[in-house]
Amino acid sequence: MSKRWLYFALPPLVIVAAAFVVVQLFLELDEDRVDRKAAERLTLYRQTILGEYQKYRYLPYMIARDPRATAALGLGRPVESANRFLEEMAANSGADLLYVMNGDGTTLAASNWRDDLSLVGRNYGFRPYFKSAIQGEEGRFFAIGATLLEPGLFLARPTPVAGAPRGVAVVKVDMGPLEDAWAEGGETVFASDANGVIFLSSQPEWRYRTLDALPDDVRRSIESTRQYGDQSLEPVGEQPAQSLEQLQIDGKAYRHNTAKVGLLGWTLHFLVPVEETRKSVLPIWAAAITFCLVYAVIVLMLRGRRLRKASVLLRRESASLKELNTRLVDEVQERRRVERELLEAQRGLARSNRLAAVGEMSAAVVHELSQPLAALRMFVAGTRKFLEKGDTETAAENLDEIDSLQMRMASLTQELKRFARPGESRIEKTDLRECVRVAEKIARPRFEETGVSLELDLPDTPLEAETAPLRIEQVLVNLLRNGADAAASEDHGTVTLCAERQDGQVIVRISDNGPGIPADLRERVFDPFFSTKASSGGMGLGLAISIRLAEDLGGGLSVGTNTPKGAVFELALPALTPAQAGHAPSPELKSEAAE
Repeated sequence: MSKRWLYFALPPLVIVAAAFVVVQLFLELDEDRVDRKAAERLTLYRQTILGEYQKYRYLPYMIARDPRATAALGLGRPVESANRFLEEMAANSGADLLYVMNGDGTTLAASNWRDDLSLVGRNYGFRPYFKSAIQGEEGRFFAIGATLLEPGLFLARPTPVAGAPRGVAVVKVDMGPLEDAWAEGGETVFASDANGVIFLSSQPEWRYRTLDALPDDVRRSIESTRQYGDQSLEPVGEQPAQSLEQLQIDGKAYRHNTAKVGLLGWTLHFLVPVEETRKSVLPIWAAAITFCLVYAVIVLMLRGRRLRKASVLLRRESASLKELNTRLVDEVQERRRVERELLEAQRGLARSNRLAAVGEMSAAVVHELSQPLAALRMFVAGTRKFLEKGDTETAAENLDEIDSLQMRMASLTQELKRFARPGESRIEKTDLRECVRVAEKIARPRFEETGVSLELDLPDTPLEAETAPLRIEQVLVNLLRNGADAAASEDHGTVTLCAERQDGQVIVRISDNGPGIPADLRERVFDPFFSTKASSGGMGLGLAISIRLAEDLGGGLSVGTNTPKGAVFELALPALTPAQAGHAPSPELKSEAAE
């Protein structure tokens, strides 16, 4: 089943994998396209900034050479003519501000001398552009004006141009129109200085924010020059932007491209929303999902058709099963009827077997009693004759014979009674070792009479069983006497009794070294009136009584061959489990024959 579903899922997996590969390819192509566009736009914006710089770069040099602008330096105080000249130059050149400072950084002439916030008389010696120009170098610095609080690019030259500088000529260029042009273009672009501070941006809310958190020493340097006034200079993105291809700003991801301006360490940044770099992804995934859905619809249609066919087949099979079930019900009823008849037949057969057993026993009883009765009649008749003749001595002998025959017939009827109804005994927890010792004492005279030795092999631990000790003793006495009779014909007759616990049973084995029991007679030794002894040796009821007693107690009695010769009888009885050890004695056991 799993393989079949794997085969069904394989085509969609292949489609998804192919779509993933194509998406990655198109992503790379879109990113390359965006990067090329960004490179082109950055080149254009860079040229715009440099063009603006070159447009005003000459102006501080011209002012530094013109005596009309630097006349105030010779006098060491503001001069109205210099202010008018700078005002006219600013109007003609389009510069935001023109002013001249002495060697201490104090402004002596300015193009905005008429305004309330005139620069005349103010000192800007802390500005980096002044420090560079007063040392004879070209000064360049972008900052927010300390007086007007308006941003601009400050360009400065020392004056006079040749010789030791006595002052500085400065031009402030307004970069606002450049920002306005960027915003009107609808593109996201900004410029950052060498410290990562954004000072020009098409997004006004990003101005005077940083790409990364500023170190403390850099922040202190910026504050000392008042470059950005009281701006907080907080980071604009959630992660550092240096050398990153993507920039996260205000929760929105951008494709990030940069270009160096080549002026004051400035860097231009061009951002494109990541969504624009993934325009090809949605159609590809839509097509892949469409193919998967079409495939699923086709599979479901085919499966529905197959299920309909299976449904028709199931209905047919259901009808067949109903018919089969009806036949099975009829067969079950027929089988029950046959079983009832068979049970009746078995009961009849059991009755027949019992009648046959009764007949067999009756025949055996007749056979066993007919001879003593015939002899008894003969001795009675002889006794009468001898009494008539007065031969009392011979008559007395006949009476002894009659008494012997009477005792034999009484013994036979007693044995028959014991076979038909074995004695009753109480069931109790018993150590079978004690039963063995009692049986050994009872059977000891027979061993002394026959000269057979008896060997006992009993374990040290108790052999506990819940049984009838008197019945067990009766069985053991019968087996021991039979063993003594069997080994009596041997020069060194021996009977061995061993007992052990094995597989939840107590096993008692009684073996002898007598002639043994032939294999064809072993099945008959437990039949009533069957005996392997001589005719005067017994009536053949001992083993029949013993096996019945063993079976009544839940055990068994079997016969086998001893090694090297003789026979072995094995008595097996259920052993007492630990859980049964504390149980109270059971009530008196009644035999089946008694019932």
